[in-house]
Amino acid sequence: MLFLRTFKPDPLNFAVLTSLALAVQDTAVVEIVGDLRDRAAIEAVWRDAFGPDATVDGAVELIPATRETWRREILVRIGAADAIVLNISPKDVDFPDFPFGPPMTEMLNDFWERFMDSPIASPMTGRGLLREICYLNRLQRLPDTVVACEARYQPTLDDLIALGGTMGDAVDRHGNFVTPRLTAIDKQVGHLRKAFRGITYRHPDGGGSLLPAFAAALGSALREVLAGTAGHERPPVDLGNLTGRSASPRPLPPDGALKIVAFTDVEELLFLPPGELIEISHEEMGRILNREAVRLGCPYCHTRLPEMFFFTAGLRRHGLRGDGQRDWPNGICQVCGHKSSLFGDDALAPQ
Repeated sequence: MLFLRTFKPDPLNFAVLTSLALAVQDTAVVEIVGDLRDRAAIEAVWRDAFGPDATVDGAVELIPATRETWRREILVRIGAADAIVLNISPKDVDFPDFPFGPPMTEMLNDFWERFMDSPIASPMTGRGLLREICYLNRLQRLPDTVVACEARYQPTLDDLIALGGTMGDAVDRHGNFVTPRLTAIDKQVGHLRKAFRGITYRHPDGGGSLLPAFAAALGSALREVLAGTAGHERPPVDLGNLTGRSASPRPLPPDGALKIVAFTDVEELLFLPPGELIEISHEEMGRILNREAVRLGCPYCHTRLPEMFFFTAGLRRHGLRGDGQRDWPNGICQVCGHKSSLFGDDALAPQ
């Protein structure tokens, strides 16, 4: 049983952890990936929940990971877990308000620049947790996942799931945004609509480190998850294809087509295009783009070029210059999620 949560000192994470351990006691060990500092916090909450002589040994296993290794460790654990509980909590004291640019009453000549300069929403929760949602989706484990959320955040989370699942940005006839501009990583929340179930809990001030009613609900949902997966083999996944970089073709998300991703660790990418492709390095793109294109970066959100993934279709390179057959570079911004392509010989244009 795997427990995923935001990597921040939220005491409710450990109240959910103890409740999960109670829900699966004597039937499963709960795994949690973290650093060794989490050990003392888990033991303290455990004693508060189950008594001063209680021990977490045999009930909770802390999987040590560093800033450099946690992504790969999470992927391995997601692939191996029988079921998963994902606790969603905001990055700060609440989910952020969504910013909108100054309103427009008519379509102006500089509409595109105003459109692209509209502010992007602040991160809604920990980037690590949002990346874990991406991994759950890639490994097709969301149907085996129960999402937990404190009750006061449920309406906002429901809205965020709906917004994260929308295509593009919605505007009125004057070009004003009617929905917030979410970053690519925040859009991962939209995948939670594929989760097995969502369960809310209430934790009043002084509510302690154990939530018995919530534990009962978790236990019931997890039994259903395990009953539904019994006798059904999950499709085999080569985790080596989901991490690191390689100069050789390998089947990669979202469609399993062969791709050569030689300059970026795959686990760092939120968006990969379908079809066969070869990655183009940032250094090579920097040599062909003009100075203004490099300065602007993504044509949609103006993020820097290093935040974009560049590629050309197919598994053979023909070069970016010359009179004969040439590669045609495309890009996917890993901040806003939009696509662009080479325009002329040295500029990027939105698709």
